[in-house]
Amino acid sequence: MSYFFLKKNLIYLLLFITSIIGFNIINDYGIGIEEHFQRKSGFYWLNYILNFTNLDFLSLRVSEKLNEINYFTPNLFPIEKVPYYGVVFDLPLALIEIIFEINQPQNYFRLRHIAMFVISLIGAFTFYKIILNRFNDFFVANFGFLIFIFLPRIFGSIFFDNKDTLFLIIVTFNIYFLLNYLKNESIKNLTYFSLFCALCVSTRIIGILIPLSFIFFIFLKHLSDVKYKENFKIIFIFIISFSFFLFLHWPYLWTLSVPEWFNFFSPFFQAMNPIVYFNGEFYQSKYLPLSYLPTWIILSTPVFILILFFYGLFLMCSRFANNFINVESFNTSGKYDFWNSKKEAFDLMILINFVLIILLYISVDLALLSGWRHFYFLNFYILYFVCFCIFLLFEKFKRDNLKHKIIKYSLIIFLSIQLVDIYQYHPFQSSYFNNLISKSKREKFEIDTQSLSRMHAIKEILKFNNGITLIGTASWTPLEDARSMINQDLWKKLNFTGTNFENADFIYSNHYYDVDTNFNKKYQIPENFYLYKIFSVDGTKIYSIYKKK
Repeated sequence: MSYFFLKKNLIYLLLFITSIIGFNIINDYGIGIEEHFQRKSGFYWLNYILNFTNLDFLSLRVSEKLNEINYFTPNLFPIEKVPYYGVVFDLPLALIEIIFEINQPQNYFRLRHIAMFVISLIGAFTFYKIILNRFNDFFVANFGFLIFIFLPRIFGSIFFDNKDTLFLIIVTFNIYFLLNYLKNESIKNLTYFSLFCALCVSTRIIGILIPLSFIFFIFLKHLSDVKYKENFKIIFIFIISFSFFLFLHWPYLWTLSVPEWFNFFSPFFQAMNPIVYFNGEFYQSKYLPLSYLPTWIILSTPVFILILFFYGLFLMCSRFANNFINVESFNTSGKYDFWNSKKEAFDLMILINFVLIILLYISVDLALLSGWRHFYFLNFYILYFVCFCIFLLFEKFKRDNLKHKIIKYSLIIFLSIQLVDIYQYHPFQSSYFNNLISKSKREKFEIDTQSLSRMHAIKEILKFNNGITLIGTASWTPLEDARSMINQDLWKKLNFTGTNFENADFIYSNHYYDVDTNFNKKYQIPENFYLYKIFSVDGTKIYSIYKKK
């Protein structure tokens, strides 16, 4: 009984240990390249909503915050030009910042990092619940929790990436409520699911694939039970509640005119088309090869995760292909069952959604950049197939105790190696590469796409320079924005010159460019500077500092 008690409650010990680790290292991380913009977006939409109220004292405070943001970071992209970003995270954090009078830059970004870490922990626990409910295996569920939170690229982003990693977490919440609905097809569960579908869509428009997958799933279900009225009722309630929640929480929708509603999806595909460095070549973002996303996933995901993922995906596809081929063999009373249980139905829903995402990626010229962080949400599907594979392996060898133990202890060893990698890369886990790529070839890819190294580099420069320091930037990153995570007493020692290197004492570069450096010499280091410092992790060059001779 004590062993069962330990298995059942181990997750709470893992949550506690992970929380201790996270809160002890949270200050080691710098500031993400989009955090200033996201914070501004929160205040912009909070100000918009307050215009409908009589809370003048709050409106005044929000206006002061917006003026402060515009003064401190004048080069931020105007919210009016990209108003469609969701407010699920940014608006509540802006309100908290106002209510609790958080005014120091370090404090309000720490608040955001703490909130994001806590949300990520809840997301990892939700993934645990999904795996436990689906497979009823505590080891697989606990293992799922650990690989979810300690996947290197995700762990490196859970403190500051409140857009891409946040979307991964909301997708996880959404699938959890889908599982609840499939287990108990009640109106309450359908309403919860529709709510999180709405949150998914507002966070990233690609989230629309989950409600579309659900509707397609109901169509397949209709082929089985042929309950016309019941299925129509489910789709009707889902669409109405989904639309209601989407409109209720996304103020961007309140601003649309009738013509804009008919052209709803167009703005989401009108992205910038910058230069992207990929596999040693420069491409325009919209014309990247199809290999871009799979290459990034393969090179930046632990190898054992990849093996389990591909095998798990193969096993699941084989199962449903077999069901489809043999559909007539278990066809009774005119039914067309593509699954044999509610758990299999859930698996099929996951697979349908995953396939739709892949089809979208193949069929639409998406403007991608910054590695694959815009597709970090795929980690949910990758890790689900991993857990599916482990469960089937356990089932296959459940009568062979030796092989069962070999699989279990091998997984623990591989996970331990992954934790060592996380420690080694700290705090630049978001730049992780696996051993499928040599250290020399890593320079053929963009590394510090979140410009997380800015704070680290500025602190390095300040160690060796006591007077006023002029710092230039030889890369596509606003170096001066990193001041927010540095003690304000040190700000007077910093003067940022951008790409004007003539008066600079130091030049910083994280080798992240928006131009083809073979032809455009915008970021070329002048001859009167020498390489002062290279900061690398496991052979991956994060940033360089050059000093005037």
